[in-house]
Amino acid sequence: MISRCLLIAALLGAPALAAPRVIPASDLLIRQTSANLTWRWRAPPETATQPALLRQLRATALKDAAKAGADAGRDAASAKKDGFPFRRYEFVTDWSLAADTPNLLALSGLVYSFTGGAHGNTGYASKIWDKQAKRAISIDALFTDWPRARRLIEPAFCRALAEEQKRRIGNAGPDSACPKLAEQPIVPWGEFGARAPQLRVLLGPYVAGSYAEGSYLITLPWPQGVKSLVKPAYRNDLFADNG
Repeated sequence: MISRCLLIAALLGAPALAAPRVIPASDLLIRQTSANLTWRWRAPPETATQPALLRQLRATALKDAAKAGADAGRDAASAKKDGFPFRRYEFVTDWSLAADTPNLLALSGLVYSFTGGAHGNTGYASKIWDKQAKRAISIDALFTDWPRARRLIEPAFCRALAEEQKRRIGNAGPDSACPKLAEQPIVPWGEFGARAPQLRVLLGPYVAGSYAEGSYLITLPWPQGVKSLVKPAYRNDLFADNG
């Protein structure tokens, strides 16, 4: 009985936990529609845990939206003046979670644009956020020697890409040469796990094949030998055994 009373007293005397900061769902979605433009942007809920990141993403998005609106209005006016039909422009930026580890929040972004022509264009972007430093970093900042790590990753990436090309089209044709890893967006990949034991390379149409083949999102484990090249501050984010 005494111990129970002591426990209750301790709980009553303990400071209340701070209420989590509430982020309106509207902060994660921006839509703008006009006669000349459809523009959409979205961020995953995890970005709300990093307010500085969310502010940065939104600021960039709103700046891009303003430019897209101005460009669409100018081109629509020019088309009307010259007697040509104008097809409404469309832009989409859709960020999704790639990894959420103790020190890192990694996002992959699908970027679509249509500004006339036979079809729109799809590309990809990546964002890696250091939670402790509260700033964006590039993939090479995770490593003591990124060029060396990249040389270990590239053969495994090319093999995985060739396997996926074979699955889709039956062979690796002349348009299917392995693109340079250094030129592609890369994110640590772990989705909802506490670690990011894999990486994902984001390849839009035309990068590794014809437009009809679509995008290639190649996910593979960190190859042997990479662990020793990861900076100690981030090693626990990528590998369960931080030895």
